[in-house]
Amino acid sequence: MTETTQEHVNHNVAFLVILGFFLAMFGLMAIVAPLVVGLAVELIVGILLLGRGSMQLYYGIKVRHWGPGLVTYLGVGSILMALLSVACGALLIAWPLTGLRYLILLLAGYLTVTGCFDVLHAIELRAVRGWGILLLNGLAGIALGWLIWRQWPISGEWAIGVLTGANMFFSGISLAALGMVNRKIESFDSG
Repeated sequence: MTETTQEHVNHNVAFLVILGFFLAMFGLMAIVAPLVVGLAVELIVGILLLGRGSMQLYYGIKVRHWGPGLVTYLGVGSILMALLSVACGALLIAWPLTGLRYLILLLAGYLTVTGCFDVLHAIELRAVRGWGILLLNGLAGIALGWLIWRQWPISGEWAIGVLTGANMFFSGISLAALGMVNRKIESFDSG
């Protein structure tokens, strides 16, 4: 199995380098304009919550007649969930900077969880040359999540853009480096 994993990496070197390059570019864009990126993410989440709430409200009204045992949750519960979603979405859209401060807590959790998965992925690929780069990327994601958590609420306005950008940049660099390390080694081995 170790040989086939290495072979798969060797056959996908160009893909890894190109994907890594684009991730790094998008990451740099997010780092350059952190508030713009943060507000864009926050507004998208607000719009999605409004959409979910609208659909949930329609569902709650429609299913309240489906039967006496289902009325409590499907009807009333669905309508309450819909109103909560609409309220949260409207608040995020009405006060984007305040919403951004709280959305950053979700980002801290996201970076920590994805960092843990990146570490597990690196461990899974430990037989492949360059796996340590992926491990460092995962550890960096965990560290970024922890830093956001420690700096909250001060980090609210800038952190989503800068840290998401940094995470994308380092993910891109690590993928490109993995591809390039394996390309150079394969070229050296065959030459």
